[in-house]
Amino acid sequence: VDTVSDPPPSSEMKQAAERGALLHSLFERLPAVDPARRAESAERWLRDSAGVTDAAMRQALLVDALRVIDEPHFAAIFEPDALAEAPLAGVVEGQVIAGTVDRLLVNEAEVLVVDFKTGRRVPASADTISPHHKAQMAAYAAVLRGIFPDHEVRAALLYTSGPKLIHLSGADLEPYKPGYHNQQDNLAAAG
Repeated sequence: VDTVSDPPPSSEMKQAAERGALLHSLFERLPAVDPARRAESAERWLRDSAGVTDAAMRQALLVDALRVIDEPHFAAIFEPDALAEAPLAGVVEGQVIAGTVDRLLVNEAEVLVVDFKTGRRVPASADTISPHHKAQMAAYAAVLRGIFPDHEVRAALLYTSGPKLIHLSGADLEPYKPGYHNQQDNLAAAG
């Protein structure tokens, strides 16, 4: 039982969470839309389906989403063959891991899993990414290695406010992979 209560979220936290959810929805919907119609489609969806009544907020979300989707360096992430909001589940080192990955690209030789981060702070490099996010990506990569044993599995985080794509190497993820700390604890106890 969790006996520690979290304080209620501030209005800024609620707005950031709402902004992030709306951007995720746009990243899921817009890549399949003809580029010439994306702005119109985003505006209509934000207004009619998402219920965003503030025109300035709709415009800011639209600009942010299109800036990321239209960035040539991110083209593969938003190509039609990339899976959006792909469910992922598996057992790794006795742990059940389940989640939904923002983007999953699978080809004959490799798998790339990408998670979007919509906060305002963008890490300078993989070294400064939070341990929580590294653990999340290490878990996803471990599950994908089990599903695609003959593929190279790569992981990246896309910070949308940059926008900046940061690839996470095996060395970045190794200390955070499922079971790693248990293995290290066992080795330390044996030595």
